[in-house]
Amino acid sequence: MSWQTYVDDHLMCDIEGTGQHLTSAAIFGTDGTVWAKSASFPEFKPNEIDAIIKEFNEAGQLAPTGLFLGGAKYMVIQGEAGAVIRGKKGAGGICIKKTGQAMVFGIYDEPVAPGQCNMVVERRSLFKPNEIDAIIKEFNEAGQLAPTGLFLGGAKYMVIQGEAGAVIRGKKGAGGICIKKTGQAMVFGIYDEPVAPGQCNMVVERLGDYLLDQGM
Repeated sequence: MSWQTYVDDHLMCDIEGTGQHLTSAAIFGTDGTVWAKSASFPEFKPNEIDAIIKEFNEAGQLAPTGLFLGGAKYMVIQGEAGAVIRGKKGAGGICIKKTGQAMVFGIYDEPVAPGQCNMVVERRSLFKPNEIDAIIKEFNEAGQLAPTGLFLGGAKYMVIQGEAGAVIRGKKGAGGICIKKTGQAMVFGIYDEPVAPGQCNMVVERLGDYLLDQGM
């Protein structure tokens, strides 16, 4: 999966079946380089991206001046220092999520709500395309992830006993992950204490079995 495909299919997606979409989206490297962007993404200036990078490194820099992108000014609102920047401009706004090596941008306007944009940008930036590619490869050729571990959103899980071609299970401290493959989908479940591994497995695998029964 390319970064452009990720933007087109995962960021500019139909939001929760509402038929609504972000106005524009993009992925930048933390060095300011463009990895991929939607056709509608604003024509930005390098100094605007530099200011955003600086805000992630030193939270509070943009509060007095506002966040600028493509000449548009956004009032900076509550985010997560070093991780998420959120801004408002009239009925619309912006959300930027920083990962280890990238910045994921989402811009919205009515009727999309701030929370919907935040969900798309923040949740979908939890994983990287190459991590999903590695999981797909494991389902096709069991044993690929055992030496390296399973990575999702930069977190590493030790692969434990699953079902070749059907179920991948992993552990990370007191938590873990279960992934069930069906004919057309992969169902992911991530848990932590007090949820037990078996509880997560039951939820994920039952849903997977239901999808299989539906021919999906």
